Amino acid sequence: MKKKSLRIIGVTSFIIGILILFYLSVMTLWAEIEATFFNAMFKSDEPLAGLSCPAFITTNEIAEVTGRFENTFEKTVNMEIRTYVTDGFVTLMTEYISNFTLEPGQTEFVNVQVTADEAAYDRFVMVRMHQMKRNPFPYQNASCGIVVVGVPFLTGSQFLVLMIALGTLFSLGGIIFWAVNAKPGVRERLKALQAMIFLLIITIALLVTSLLNSWFIGIIILVVWILMAVGMVWQFSMAERKKDFEEIKEIDAMDQSDLWE
Repeated sequence: MKKKSLRIIGVTSFIIGILILFYLSVMTLWAEIEATFFNAMFKSDEPLAGLSCPAFITTNEIAEVTGRFENTFEKTVNMEIRTYVTDGFVTLMTEYISNFTLEPGQTEFVNVQVTADEAAYDRFVMVRMHQMKRNPFPYQNASCGIVVVGVPFLTGSQFLVLMIALGTLFSLGGIIFWAVNAKPGVRERLKALQAMIFLLIITIALLVTSLLNSWFIGIIILVVWILMAVGMVWQFSMAERKKDFEEIKEIDAMDQSDLWE
């Protein structure tokens, strides 16, 4: 098989891997942005830090959203936690109210079950949890978005791990396969190799920030990703054009030497 065909296989594998990781990043980022505006009538000075949600949920899965509450004060507090979950639409929601007593030094967890049937747009389950003001606890709230995927034979966590593994395998494998068959010592191809590695790093950074619910930073990284992807396409096209031009020059030189002979 020709070197050029092998390079195309490497690039194709790299693109598949990058697109898998990019899909995970964009969907989780989109879900978090949507959830930011869900049931957002009340604002708190600081977000509720103890809210934990799965990033993905599958169609046959029953997942749990968890809120963690710790009493670091020297006073017993009667807590009230209100959790709102989409009920098929953004404008329709289900309310869950949890009341419990929190002794000094005690930690309590509030668990709310969610399913794919509750997703708005058939795509995102959105959740907002409110910690009602109970002196000395201030009012706080936080939100999260959960992406629904139509893979009934897996859980959301299994789907996420599998897709990250496949994306990493295809992208890293593609880089290695391309580099072995591309002679990256050539200046243009060395630049292309560096661009591939950098794009992979940017994609991983985008995925990490999305999974950590840092959607503002995620948007900035997304813009960098788009600019980088456009630049890399240009880099590859220029590298291949220069290589083809060099090969044509070599063929012309050989033809001329044959004529002289």
